[in-house]
Amino acid sequence: MGYEILDHTADVRVRIEGLSFGNFLRSAAHALMDLISDRTKVKPVEGVGFEVEAETGEELLIKMLGEILYVNRVRDMVFHDVEIEMTGKYGVKGKLLGEKFDPARHELELDIKAATYHNLKIQRVNDRFIAEVVFDI
Repeated sequence: MGYEILDHTADVRVRIEGLSFGNFLRSAAHALMDLISDRTKVKPVEGVGFEVEAETGEELLIKMLGEILYVNRVRDMVFHDVEIEMTGKYGVKGKLLGEKFDPARHELELDIKAATYHNLKIQRVNDRFIAEVVFDI
């Protein structure tokens, strides 16, 4: 379970899986966090809340990832983990756990500009939710 980074020509493509939709969203957040910085080196000393609502699962996924990127940029933070609570079929309330970016302790991996809708389709396969997300770098 979780995520796997896949080959992609110009951007970064990631396969995401989860047993529940909330777990799927958490795996997507972890993938993004690891693409930005090694989250094992980040201390969860500050929490930043967010809420997202959407019309579809795909829209919810992209909006949530956009919120993570927004907090990363505006607050200059890197993240260790995320708490996810579903607030409806296509709603989520979450808390990002991390700290201010410190160049002495954190190495930035990739400059992710956005999560895209390119070929995005969330599928239910057996007991899991699966999708491939392309991140624009």
